[in-house]
Amino acid sequence: HGQPAALLHLRSYHPSLLNLFIHFAAHSAEALGIPLSRPVSLPTQRSLWTVPRSPFVHKKSQENFERKTHKRLLKAWDTNPGVIDKWMRYLQRHSLAGVGMRVVKWER
Repeated sequence: HGQPAALLHLRSYHPSLLNLFIHFAAHSAEALGIPLSRPVSLPTQRSLWTVPRSPFVHKKSQENFERKTHKRLLKAWDTNPGVIDKWMRYLQRHSLAGVGMRVVKWER
């Protein structure tokens, strides 16, 4: 017992969408009998750009843009690989626009 079966990495620019999809994934895993860990918040990645507001002479007038990428991790334990595959297909079929998903699976 306590053997990892899969890691589900989720990332999005919108934390509310990410939390909604985590809730959906956790409930679908519970319906399939997959034991999950609590969602782990991974570090938020921050990107910053500075661009001139207008071309040519007005260099001092600049505008800053920021993008934050929020990340979460779910761990699945003690599950048959066939059940993990069904769960992943279900999540991909019902995925939300704006939420990226990456899966790492282990075979026993």
